[in-house]
Amino acid sequence: MSVPRPRWPAPARCLSTLLAELAGQTGLPLPRPVRPEPDDRRHHDPAWNSSAYHRTLLQTYLTWRSGVLAAASAPVVPPRWRRPAEFLARTLTDALSPANFLPTHPTALRAAVTSRGASLVRGAGNLLDDLAHNRGHPAKMPSGAFTLGRDLAATPGRVVYRNHLMELLQYQPQTPQVHHVPLLLLPAFVNKYYIYDLAPGRSLVQWAVRQGFTVFAASLRDPGPAQATAGLEDYFRHVPLQALQVVEDICATDHTHLVGLCAGGIFAGALAAWLAAGHEHRTASLTLLMAGLDYTDPDTDQPMGATQLLLLSNGLMGRKALIDSHRISDFFDLLRSGDTLWEPLAQGWLHGKRPAPFDIVAWSQDGIAVPRPLFNDTMHLMGDNLLAEGRLQLVGRQLRLKDVSTDVFAVASVRDHIVPWPTVYHGARALGGRTDFHLIPSGHVGSVINPPRPKAGYWHADCPLPPNPLHWQATARLHNQSWWTAWTHWLAPRSGPHVAARPCGNDHHPAATPAPGTYAQAPPQKRPDG
Repeated sequence: MSVPRPRWPAPARCLSTLLAELAGQTGLPLPRPVRPEPDDRRHHDPAWNSSAYHRTLLQTYLTWRSGVLAAASAPVVPPRWRRPAEFLARTLTDALSPANFLPTHPTALRAAVTSRGASLVRGAGNLLDDLAHNRGHPAKMPSGAFTLGRDLAATPGRVVYRNHLMELLQYQPQTPQVHHVPLLLLPAFVNKYYIYDLAPGRSLVQWAVRQGFTVFAASLRDPGPAQATAGLEDYFRHVPLQALQVVEDICATDHTHLVGLCAGGIFAGALAAWLAAGHEHRTASLTLLMAGLDYTDPDTDQPMGATQLLLLSNGLMGRKALIDSHRISDFFDLLRSGDTLWEPLAQGWLHGKRPAPFDIVAWSQDGIAVPRPLFNDTMHLMGDNLLAEGRLQLVGRQLRLKDVSTDVFAVASVRDHIVPWPTVYHGARALGGRTDFHLIPSGHVGSVINPPRPKAGYWHADCPLPPNPLHWQATARLHNQSWWTAWTHWLAPRSGPHVAARPCGNDHHPAATPAPGTYAQAPPQKRPDG
């Protein structure tokens, strides 16, 4: 099995490649050109290679970019500063691509000529509209394209519990009988929960309910001043721990499948470890979706460093008590700015186009704020690798991943720009139970949305996970089915006997507001920028 990886020329080739390209304009033979990254869609126009002007621009840029990236990862850069340096180098070089500017963009220039300037007029209008209504950022979605509860987050359910940090949703059964063991879905605390319940036919919740599971999901509120002091312990106590108690009460069970996505995987993994520390066997299984638990730097075998992460993130997100969702979205955009920032800019402002509606983008722009203490606690957990090293204490218990003996279903994505798949792999391997690891040929969010279809697939190896993820990769085999199908087949024998379908709520926790609930549908809170 092979997974594509970007390949950069050695620093010594930078000057020679540039000179060779320039020499090529005089008729001298050229060496092999520098290629853009495979996923970089900004340079797909044939003119980047057929036009001498644009070919020279592109090769000059790629050669310079190669040198900057090589310098950022050079041995002289202290290991703990290497990741921040690489991030800044990528951000800088992405911003200066010739595909971001009208005079050097062949597609935009061609559109301007063929439309007799109409594309430029539309682009200027888009720019002015974005300056007025989108904080000066290029639009990725037409406003009002989707309605929550109808087009997104539409699976029928009810709110069965609410506190100051979350609402717990229970989904209505769609089969006469259900598995005895329920599912508890824990989202990342920087986004709304409904990536689990995106759109009809593209909803993991809908899929699980139709496979006969009782499904619960925690929906986090957009915090206001009253929640601004909440840290990781507060969230842990009042979100996963409280949700588990409600699920057990409603379903009259002492076993629950825990599911965590991205940072929600920290909640799920920490909850499983917390239960194991108290010798409470309440976890039926643990599912980790693009979620990292072990943040060892693969280049140094050392933690990434909380100081470096905090300096970088505070510089990008400010120091307000609540980190606004827009700043968090901007930070994630910079992690893959070529696709998420500069390509929308080129399409909207240079080409004069407006984006088509897309459910994933609609969800990604519907964010929530994060209290500063929760953010700092998480950066400390990741930077100093507290959970993986057994140094994290929550609600009176010391958490150790190796004490989690339950079976694990882990999913990672090849093109994940937020949680690289080896990070997911190492975290899943740190747990004490048997882990089934699945690698999806997609990106961070796209891998969640994986309904059965002809092109669905994942890599899997039916063996214990070796220490090196590349050794696992070499033995993994491609399976031509959705990981959703594999997951529910994996869950079924771990879910006990079938019982009569459960209605939403019970006497202690009566069914209230219909899903998606009030927290998910609340409009963004107005906050001063900073």
